[in-house]
Amino acid sequence: MNSLLLEIESLLTKNLKTSVDLKNQGEQRELALLDQMKQVFLGVIDTLDSFERIEGSVKERTPEDETAIKTITRFKTVEKKLINLLRNYGITKLEFPDNRLIVGFCEVIDTEADSKRKNDEIVTVVRNGYIRGSELIRAAQIIVVKN
Repeated sequence: MNSLLLEIESLLTKNLKTSVDLKNQGEQRELALLDQMKQVFLGVIDTLDSFERIEGSVKERTPEDETAIKTITRFKTVEKKLINLLRNYGITKLEFPDNRLIVGFCEVIDTEADSKRKNDEIVTVVRNGYIRGSELIRAAQIIVVKN
């Protein structure tokens, strides 16, 4: 009888260990998949940055050129689709309702003095930041007031 109990106990222990191992493997796979998805999203965000740079450059160089305007319109269509793709996965552009630095979500790349404005007020967003819920996908790069 004791040997039967010991064998059952051994089997239960092995099953519990196997169960824990499988759970850990599943969690590791899920984390790897989330990391891969984040890398894809960052690629989409980099593409959106490229569209913004191209649009600015074309508007600066040829503001009245009809071909350039049509090209920008085509880029805007693709840009909207990419933004909607991100939105479908819960990723949105970081907003600054008070036009102030949000610690942990921004990278200050430069400062400017301006006695008419408050410290940490955003002067320029150099590169947009993106979030998914409360998770930071990419920090915004900003220039802020520092008096």
